[in-house]
Amino acid sequence: MLRILSALSCLLLCFPQGHAFAPAAKSRNVVLVTLDGVRWQEMFGGADPAVMKFLARGAPVEGTSLYRRYWAPTTEERRAKIMPFLWGTLLTQHAWIAGDPAKASHVESSNRFHTSYPGYAEILTGRAHDGVIVDNTKQRVPVPTVLEFVRRELRLPKSAVAVFASWDRFNDIVEHEPDAIVVNAGFAPYASNDAALRELSTAQAEMVAWPDERFDYPTQRFALDYLRREHPRLLYIGLGDTDDYAHDKKYELMLESLHRADRFLAALWTQLQAMSSYRDNTVLIVTTDHGRGNMAEYWDTHNEELTSARNIWLAVAAPGDVRRGELEGGPTLYQHQIAATIAQAFGLDFDRAYPGAGKPIPLPAGAP
Repeated sequence: MLRILSALSCLLLCFPQGHAFAPAAKSRNVVLVTLDGVRWQEMFGGADPAVMKFLARGAPVEGTSLYRRYWAPTTEERRAKIMPFLWGTLLTQHAWIAGDPAKASHVESSNRFHTSYPGYAEILTGRAHDGVIVDNTKQRVPVPTVLEFVRRELRLPKSAVAVFASWDRFNDIVEHEPDAIVVNAGFAPYASNDAALRELSTAQAEMVAWPDERFDYPTQRFALDYLRREHPRLLYIGLGDTDDYAHDKKYELMLESLHRADRFLAALWTQLQAMSSYRDNTVLIVTTDHGRGNMAEYWDTHNEELTSARNIWLAVAAPGDVRRGELEGGPTLYQHQIAATIAQAFGLDFDRAYPGAGKPIPLPAGAP
């Protein structure tokens, strides 16, 4: 009995009260989500009155289904109709967003082409590659991405860094070295023990609207299943319906796809918070690869000549970050800062490995 009491006394002396059985810090995780080609106008203002009027072609706007479904008198009400989770929960309780010129907040891409592959390459490598990546032509990304960098530096298994994307070009965009990370993009099959997901994997090739891109729904379902089963440290989800419907000049369907993306963000956030390894220990970054024209007749267009397409937006939820809602003023943030920000969340210095990459956006420190 004396030996037991002595051992207990030692424990109390060695571990002061309140710290004796404190759990070890959990390792930080990152989830990146991109919504292809979503303009800041819809992100911050909902359905654009100028675009609605332009599409009505002189007819009363009030008579359109677009107006009946998405119109509200204020920008705050209109954007909440399309993205109720983002504006009603995420940005009020967990995150901040930058890129609204009305708040003197600016986020810009630095590549000159304002198209998808150049934008994604800038996000993932921390710099523009204007001499190499000039359009969406199929080619392997010319340097390692932050996805490969994180896996290499933390010596993670391949399954710990994963990409699920709707566009098949992501097979080349996300990794410089083939098979360095898990990639499921385009119409790639997805293996699962879930019979419904196996059926969806087979059926996705029968639900084709665009030859090189599946609908976002299979991408979302596969990504959530992989998150639940494999617990990746770094997960990237690239959604594309918004851009495809914009190119098809279908504004109402573009807004609907943005609304569905919001439902996905709600499901993703709920799942993260339900898992102890992710809850309150995961950095969520949501952004886009490029903007579009800022005039009503160019709402569906983006290219090198439309300099307004360089204006994008960025939302971040990080443990310990007390900023909420829209950022006002401050320095311009850049697309090329996202890679270093992801690395920073893991306690890694991306600039040391790749000099010339954008500097990280400061976030509260967490366990690497």
